[in-house]
Amino acid sequence: MKKTLPTLILLAASIAASAQQYHAGKNLQVVSQPQEIATEARIQINDPAASFQKPQMHSGERNSVTVITIGSAANAYFLSGKPRTLLWADNNLNAITFLHRLSGSPGSGFLGYDLSTDGGSTWATNIPILTSPVYAPKPVGAIYNPEGNSDPGQAYLTYFIPSTAGTYITGVHKLDQSQNPTQNTWSGYYNANHGFTIQPLSGDVFAVAAAMDGFNYMDCLVVSHGVFNPAINDYEYSQSLIPFPAHPQGSQYQPADVRIAFAPDGLTGFISVIWDNMTDTHAGGKAYYPILMKTTDGGITWGNPMPFQIGGPDGFSEVKNYLSDEQLEEIFGLPLPHRDSIIYTTAYEHGLALDMNGNPHISVTIGIADINAPYTIIAGDGYSATFHFYTLSKGQCRIARYVSGNKTFQGTFGGISEFNRSQISATQDGSKVFLSWLDTDFEGVTSNIMPDIFCNAYDVMTRKYTSVYNVSNGSEAWLESFMGTASHYVFETETGYVIPFVYQTMPGGDPTNPVDFKYIADFTLSGADFIYGPDCGIPGDSNGDGIVNVRDLVSIIQWSLGLGPGLPFHFCNADVNGDGMVCIHDAILVIMIILGDWP
Repeated sequence: MKKTLPTLILLAASIAASAQQYHAGKNLQVVSQPQEIATEARIQINDPAASFQKPQMHSGERNSVTVITIGSAANAYFLSGKPRTLLWADNNLNAITFLHRLSGSPGSGFLGYDLSTDGGSTWATNIPILTSPVYAPKPVGAIYNPEGNSDPGQAYLTYFIPSTAGTYITGVHKLDQSQNPTQNTWSGYYNANHGFTIQPLSGDVFAVAAAMDGFNYMDCLVVSHGVFNPAINDYEYSQSLIPFPAHPQGSQYQPADVRIAFAPDGLTGFISVIWDNMTDTHAGGKAYYPILMKTTDGGITWGNPMPFQIGGPDGFSEVKNYLSDEQLEEIFGLPLPHRDSIIYTTAYEHGLALDMNGNPHISVTIGIADINAPYTIIAGDGYSATFHFYTLSKGQCRIARYVSGNKTFQGTFGGISEFNRSQISATQDGSKVFLSWLDTDFEGVTSNIMPDIFCNAYDVMTRKYTSVYNVSNGSEAWLESFMGTASHYVFETETGYVIPFVYQTMPGGDPTNPVDFKYIADFTLSGADFIYGPDCGIPGDSNGDGIVNVRDLVSIIQWSLGLGPGLPFHFCNADVNGDGMVCIHDAILVIMIILGDWP
């Protein structure tokens, strides 16, 4: 039912008035997006975590993961900022690489990587690949495995670097090191921060970012597309622009975060952007939200932007109800605003992966927007939360899943500000996805300065999920998982799914000190851990009345045609073949069920 104009005015006034009161709330913080990462010339400040002594852990007190020291860097700045594609596992090769800047000679701006070809058990470290003195602050990289190859030595590490000179540096290094690393410098539409992936069908590289003209956003995304040329054993790049205009009433700064990922078929892919271009009319002008663009031809062409409205009358009930009345009172005071009127926002970073059915999965922190300071988030003890957004039927059905309330949001280390670093990983067949994020759960600490890595997993086929696990707990990584970074893909073993993570040390809490990178080798989840979620009823019983008949058939056909199935409609039952879509194939199976020919 439409709200009358006076009602809308009252709701808006209620929020505007009550938003002034959140400062009285306990442990509330209003956090804005930093416009640029701190430079390495920052002066050392006191360790903010120094007053909180890490408790003594006794051997055998808790189960803990194995932590392996791998490479090193001259300081902590390289891994800071938004999570990037740096750690890449290839399950088919049982190999994993970690791309990073180096320490010592020849200098901190040079690039190298760490390599394991036995699933992360043993490592070759600090393998140099960038040989000329070009400063490389935000590199990204992954493993390119030529079609039909099963030998990790015949695969390549490929890297993509926006340099501080305003150019791009790209190249590869064969993992058996039988060839010298390649290095190519070229000019293009520049941005320091890129979403990056390898399209699994062709092996093509895709990097995407906001196109910038100096400090001005050009109303476009720039896609860098690399094609491997076996004649030269290297990638050749081209760039194209995708129109993605700002709105005069929306955010005028470049998008907060851009990601790209492909399904296992290599044809379906999504670009996901955290931004405000006024396509969400509820949050427009005040808050960020995910905006998706889709390809069905392997990244050659991209569809129009599609907003993911998270709040408001048409938003997700899981989002609108994750905070209790008591928490809302802490923020707004009394009287409480109507939950449909509250504006929610994403944080400034997110993770994107696609499943076996071509559906996008997003991991992101959600909080209430401060309407008096657009594009800020109200955070604090339990006021922000990790959410899992995904679709079924390749976008026909959108779902929000509350994963965990976060104890903290922002941590500051010298000149570095870090948030929850929401990320998402997947099996290479797309049957499982794994959300991860950083949070500090320690008595008396209200900032994210003693982070652990947390993880939660989701089974695409059964739609069941696991508990939330503290990956770092009881290990060397406990309360010290600084800038934790997840691999886009995970390993599958006989015992389950091994999710690779890397974090860095921060001696003395000072980001200017040299750091070691630490690999978490054996955080494993098994199929038996996926225990929460829907229990599907009778296959084909789309209306849930206990029998499968022509009414269910009609309902499924209506859904397939986009006509609306009527209520009730049980998607899990209607998806007879369990492929995550309800379409004509399920209708055919319902006919077979009615005729007694299936299963």
